[in-house]
Amino acid sequence: MSDAPLDPHLTLQAALDGELDAAGQAAFERQLAADPALAATYARHLALRRALQAQFPRTSAPAALHARLQAAVSPTIAEPAHAPRRDFMKMAAALALGIGLGGSATYLALQRGTPGLDDALIANHRRALLAGSPVDIASNDRHNVRPWFDARIAISPPTPDLAAQGFPLLGGRVDVVNGAPAPVLVYRIGAHVVSVTALPGTVASRPTVADAGFHILSWRHAGFTFLMTTDAEEQELVRFAETFKAAVTGAPAP
Repeated sequence: MSDAPLDPHLTLQAALDGELDAAGQAAFERQLAADPALAATYARHLALRRALQAQFPRTSAPAALHARLQAAVSPTIAEPAHAPRRDFMKMAAALALGIGLGGSATYLALQRGTPGLDDALIANHRRALLAGSPVDIASNDRHNVRPWFDARIAISPPTPDLAAQGFPLLGGRVDVVNGAPAPVLVYRIGAHVVSVTALPGTVASRPTVADAGFHILSWRHAGFTFLMTTDAEEQELVRFAETFKAAVTGAPAP
């Protein structure tokens, strides 16, 4: 057996999928104890998985669907049985069942609806706060954070240094928004943090959103829509946003 160290990211995924044996799980737990950043990432991914499972629980296909699938794959005229024919019918039934269940899952998702963008941003921000660390890479140097994003998701948003204005950069993380990975810059606002989610493209302009003590402010520039989420006071978020805009555009700070 090889004594080479385990790749922490591959091991993390295997642990989330329940694919580690007892020895592998024990080794992974030692990695978590020795690496707080990895432990925070694991906790955040685990919380996300549990939230998705709670939001979209497994469901059984309705009896009517099973009946239609059975009718679709059952021969109407009896034919001499032989092994190749039986194997083909088994494969056809499995394929049809997979397609039918996929269609059923899509129907259920449409019936249930998907969480709105604001709900997703607030949920991601709250999960990051509960994970122990709101970042996957902890750094106050944008020259570390931008290459980190580029290497992982090939998206590198403008990352201004706002420490002199009272908003130090804490680092960055990757969230899932609208089913796709998105870079998130994390800054401090006094005793609070703000998550700046940078979505490539354009999101419809809207006023500041307030929900359950959280505020979201959006701004579009340089091919990104920046969505700033925080539980700080609204006026503090507005001050941060104006400072962020000025630094990105090169305009004088307000």
